[in-house]
Amino acid sequence: MLDTSIAERRESEILQHVKDFMAQRGGERPVVFVGDSIVQDAHFSPTLCGRPVINAAYGGAVAGGVLRLVEAFGDIRLAPAVLVISVGVNNSIRTDHRPFAETYPEIVRRAAGLGSKVFVVSLAPVAASGVMADEIDRAGFSDIDRVIRQAARDGSAALIDVGTLQTKTSPVVPDGVHLSADGYAAWTATIEGAINAQCP
Repeated sequence: MLDTSIAERRESEILQHVKDFMAQRGGERPVVFVGDSIVQDAHFSPTLCGRPVINAAYGGAVAGGVLRLVEAFGDIRLAPAVLVISVGVNNSIRTDHRPFAETYPEIVRRAAGLGSKVFVVSLAPVAASGVMADEIDRAGFSDIDRVIRQAARDGSAALIDVGTLQTKTSPVVPDGVHLSADGYAAWTATIEGAINAQCP
């Protein structure tokens, strides 16, 4: 988890990027991704459902930071056509300011309040060992994944299940958490396929 001041600086940079988009293309309702480094480093298609894509994720993000961003989207009157939430693995490594089980459902509610079609992404697989994988609280990881799935049901959000990725090689790099090229190919295809199948 990032130091709060660093996280807030990254969130401010993301909001400026979003404001620039709104100034240039204010009439368009984009597809927005929020989340952590797995999302940040993904190479999404430039458009999904015929709409521009904004990657508003940053490395080290936890649920509390994503909630701040979604609340800020409301403050600047951003109304994404689609909002995709993919966060949680960092919450299984370090403590957030509030329990994940409280924060995550609020993210889903706030996202729906923006008038967006909301997708929530389950946790991706992690390795049994690795520099980062060894830091994961495994019971907490399972609890977080259950919270995500329950929040999808309770909030009428579409769940994108990436808990198992079909890859020829390991879906993760040696740190045990971040995705490999094969992992990203499967992860991105699963997410984009689900969005394109349920365009608003």
